[in-house]
Amino acid sequence: MLDKFLNFLKTGQDADLSNRDSATEAAVPDSSRNPPGSDAPGVLDMLSQGQGSVAGEKWRMFLGRQPILDASSQFVGYELKLQDQNFPPSIGDEASLRRVQDELLVISVIDLDFQKVLGNRLVFIQVSPGMLDNPIIESLPKQKVVVGVRLEGPVSESLLLRCRELAALGIPLALEDFEYQPEYAPFLAICSWVKIDTTRYDALALGQQISAIHRSATPRLIAQKVESDDAFEAYRALAFEYFQGAYFSRLQPNAPQRLDSDRTRVVEMLNLVMNHAELSELEDRVKRDPGLSYKLLNFINSPANGLQQKIRSIGHGLTLLGYDQLYRWLTLLLFTSGKTDGRSRTLLKNALVRARFTETLGQSRFESAERGGLFIVGIFSLLDALLNVPMAQALTRLNLPDPVVEALLKRTGRYAPYLKLAIACENFDQDAIARNAEACGLTADEVNVIHVKAMIWGEEVAL
Repeated sequence: MLDKFLNFLKTGQDADLSNRDSATEAAVPDSSRNPPGSDAPGVLDMLSQGQGSVAGEKWRMFLGRQPILDASSQFVGYELKLQDQNFPPSIGDEASLRRVQDELLVISVIDLDFQKVLGNRLVFIQVSPGMLDNPIIESLPKQKVVVGVRLEGPVSESLLLRCRELAALGIPLALEDFEYQPEYAPFLAICSWVKIDTTRYDALALGQQISAIHRSATPRLIAQKVESDDAFEAYRALAFEYFQGAYFSRLQPNAPQRLDSDRTRVVEMLNLVMNHAELSELEDRVKRDPGLSYKLLNFINSPANGLQQKIRSIGHGLTLLGYDQLYRWLTLLLFTSGKTDGRSRTLLKNALVRARFTETLGQSRFESAERGGLFIVGIFSLLDALLNVPMAQALTRLNLPDPVVEALLKRTGRYAPYLKLAIACENFDQDAIARNAEACGLTADEVNVIHVKAMIWGEEVAL
């Protein structure tokens, strides 16, 4: 499944649509390729015929992701978006473009192997109301993919009936960018989730919206665009249970620093490894700390490292890892040392994906000796939020190469475009994604494939 989707993203077309799994094939009859009343070729036919680009133009559709957290800042799942930054006129009007995006996004989620490693976590996607009638929607993994739809103006009875059908099939539904109106009450009884753009309301209006929703039903409420800790606390007090936004990756002005003794020891180890201290000295340091020994062996034996046999000796493990891999592991350990909470674990999850994403984006454009810097830039780009100190202060204890420091502090230098590209994909910032992808010499196809692989890798790392 994954190989087919990655090839799909890489080539801009589904090279194997004619050989789908039977369940997916049955879900996409010919009528879905050419909707009634449309003279245009079906989206899937158009893509499979290589019409995703035209002369002089490049169809650039980028995959974006954003974490969704609960009230304890625990990672619940991702929202995924597949948006086009610059589509050719041959696609048609805006409705046609949206149909393309919807179908590709649904196919993407059906085929993604990271569904297997997400466990109880969820994937949220948003589609247009018309997409709900496409039979392929019924092939989504049940109870794992939340399908969001935005209600605008008068809604039809047929849309309500279709939502009931999908909910009965085990497909959770969300109301996107929701604003309460009495005629929307029947949808609240069906949809498990409601997303509210918090920037559209002041506190009083937001409270009124929540009260009106709760008079009709008790869906789980997601506050969108939560950009600060103060906003998070305010929305949590208003009965929001889930949160989406960059607040968890920002400094907390009213909270203490989080550089405790455990993290200080990890920083000392990092500097020893950076200076290539003797492995015997490193082994002795690790053995003094049973927790550190356990975490090291757990990491070495994780699926992400692909070892064929279990490693049970600290000395053997250190020799096997080598300085570069040991340094990487210690950077991850910063996030899990000391007193960890949901916020730290979520930061680690995001840092893992960001680091792998950043590193892989530049792997063919840097010499092997410089590639490690890309991973360090990605993982340490959230170090200020983890330690709750300004980045300049966080870096003073670490002996880092100048290009890494330059990228982290100033967002300049040879590593910076790759970090900025990874961050833009988290913010759904299509203009920034396209601009930085061009600066890195990468196509949308390359960026999307690397992004998916980084997400999967991040789920496989054990700490």
